[in-house]
Formats: sequence, C-alpha cells, structure tokens
Amino acid sequence: MKSDVFAKPSEGFTQALAREIVRNLTSIGQFTVRPRQMAGRLFQRSETKGKKPLELGEHPLLVDTSVLIDGRILPIVNSGFLTGTLLVPQFVLGEVQHLADNSDSLRRAKGRRGLDVAGKLRSQKQNPFLRTKIISEDVPDVAEVDHKLIELAKRWRGQHVQLITIDFNLAQLARAQGVKVLSVVDLASALKIAIVPGEELTVAITHEGKERQQGVGYLPDGTMIVVDEAKDKVGSSVVVVVTKIHQTAAGQLFFARLK
Repeated sequence: MKSDVFAKPSEGFTQALAREIVRNLTSIGQFTVRPRQMAGRLFQRSETKGKKPLELGEHPLLVDTSVLIDGRILPIVNSGFLTGTLLVPQFVLGEVQHLADNSDSLRRAKGRRGLDVAGKLRSQKQNPFLRTKIISEDVPDVAEVDHKLIELAKRWRGQHVQLITIDFNLAQLARAQGVKVLSVVDLASALKIAIVPGEELTVAITHEGKERQQGVGYLPDGTMIVVDEAKDKVGSSVVVVVTKIHQTAAGQLFFARLK
C-alpha cells in the first residue's frame, strides 16, 4: 500500500500539472500587469483632461512682431498669393501694444501701425483662402518673444507650422533649429526688377551720396541706385546708364552714371 502512495507519477500526469501551473501563472500575471496598464491610461487621461488640442488650421503660419510692424504682409495677403491660417500669438500683440504706448514717437508710430495691420488682417475679405487667428498659447518659461516663437514652431512641427518674419537674425536662428521660415525680405528680393549693366533707366535723385559728387535715387520697388556726378541733380529725374551691380546681404545695390 505504501509503495502505491509514493509511486513515481506518470509522465502524462506531470505534463498536465505543468500546463496547469503555467495557466495559473499567466492568470496571476494578467492580474498584476493590467492594473498598472489601466493606471497608466488613467494617468494619461488626467494629464490631458481639460486641454483641448489647438486647431491650427490649414497651412499655419506663425506671425512675428516684425511682420505686423512692417505692414507688407497686408498687400501680400490681399493679392491672394498667400493662403492658409495666420497665427498671431497674444504675446506678439502684447509687444506691439508696448511699442504703441512708447514715449518715443517713432516707436509709437510703428506700434500703432502694427496694431492697425493686425486688425485689418483679421477683418480682410479680399482673400477668402486665408484667415487670421489670435492664439493664447505661450511659453511661460521663455522670456524673449523671438525664442517663444521658435519654441512654438518646434512644438507644432508635426503640423507643418512655418514662421513668417522679416527679421534676418530670427530667420537664421529658426532655420538653425529646424524651423521652416517664410521671409518677406526674401520674397521682396525675388520680386526685384532684373537689371543688367548697360541698361538705361530714369531715376529720381532724392539725396546726395557719400563720394564723388554722387546722387542717390530709388526705383519703384525700392532698389537703390547710386549715380556718379549727380549731386547737383537732387530733386529731379535723370536718365542714367547702369555701370555696376553689387550684391549685399540686404539685396542688390546698383551704380550708374548720367547718360
């Protein structure tokens, strides 16, 4: 009888027992893992609860302070060449408002123009494919407005946000950090009149130059032309011949002589 009780279990019994143990361990694992998973989901929900993702709109463009002060963005928008959504952060408007309240008359005029441009952008109806949206998103731990804009652009990189500016240094800094930039200055340079040496132009001489009795005039697109021996022609229009073209960081500078 004792030999029967302590007999070696059969191979089939051993396999069945092993399967049962594995099954029980799997069930225990589910009880221990699932609560952690559920806790993680609940924690994620608690973090995002009450924070509705910002709807940036189609082709979002983050607007820099300099763009509003410059003002050229308004005719660009009205022309219909720009489409999408202009995003104007509250902190950008705050900086423009600060300029508008400045005691210096020039700064005050720039600030007021910036506020006027922002208002006209919001109410414009000539371009139905573009709208302007004021957003409250901020980067509280960053002080500089330029750096705030870059951080927002990086935050929304997955939504293909581009930064629009006329500030050369801001554009360079943003590009160095992988932010896509639209420069109004680059656009203006691309639209400059194509001129070659030997071409004749009619230029209004507006003021004196620095050397060789020079006079200085401007083409309708703002291109500067320095004219030799035209110091005494200030206030009048003259026919000139382009002699040289000098490329600068700000664009092209033309030299000419009187015909």
